[in-house]
Amino acid sequence: MNYGPDRLIDDLRKLGLSVEKAVGSNKEDFAVISAYEIVIGKFAGRVIDLGIQCTANFPITVHSAIHIRAEPQLYEPKDNIPNVRNVTASVLGSEWRYWSQNFGWTEERTARRLMSQINTIFQNA
Repeated sequence: MNYGPDRLIDDLRKLGLSVEKAVGSNKEDFAVISAYEIVIGKFAGRVIDLGIQCTANFPITVHSAIHIRAEPQLYEPKDNIPNVRNVTASVLGSEWRYWSQNFGWTEERTARRLMSQINTIFQNA
């Protein structure tokens, strides 16, 4: 079994997603899903680019955030709500936004579950 960025990217591709590896200004690897359609919540139907910071040991752990590139952006830092939503600048560039999110990563540890949790973020956005 392999671990890390290549595993995450491969697993996401197996789900039918268009994924490329990118490197942030922090020198960390990201899986970037292009043309990702949000399917639930107030942003349903919007097509975005979705960045997921890779961990060296995926699927054992995941980073606690998603990165969003959209035009117009879904949320800006001015839209933050304490203890509900934290949006900041992203290491992927000025057109990206970092959404802080703690994933419950104690049960099934798969890319499918990660995408399910991301969909829940959009459902509750």
